[in-house]
Amino acid sequence: MTKPIVWSHKAKNDLKRIKKFYDTRNQSTSYSKKLLKTFRDSVKLIEKFPLLSFPTEYKNVRGFVILEYIIFYEIMKEHIIILIVWDCRRDPEQLKKIMDG
Repeated sequence: MTKPIVWSHKAKNDLKRIKKFYDTRNQSTSYSKKLLKTFRDSVKLIEKFPLLSFPTEYKNVRGFVILEYIIFYEIMKEHIIILIVWDCRRDPEQLKKIMDG
């Protein structure tokens, strides 16, 4: 049974930041568009198979690895909420602050 996906404000901002970074760095939108499509395709998998990814120390929160990113999401009763899109090259202490906050 699939549950609808809801994107948090933070996750939407993460995607915007990632897109802007690659658009600026590459002086082109082609890579960022491909990357965003990869994220969308991965979220479709999460929607169909929410337990496919790895569990975290946070209740009902799981992580789905895509390239050097992890989509963290929480399985709720009525839907799945995408919490953040985390770049694994960032300081892991920042992730802990975000997840604990």
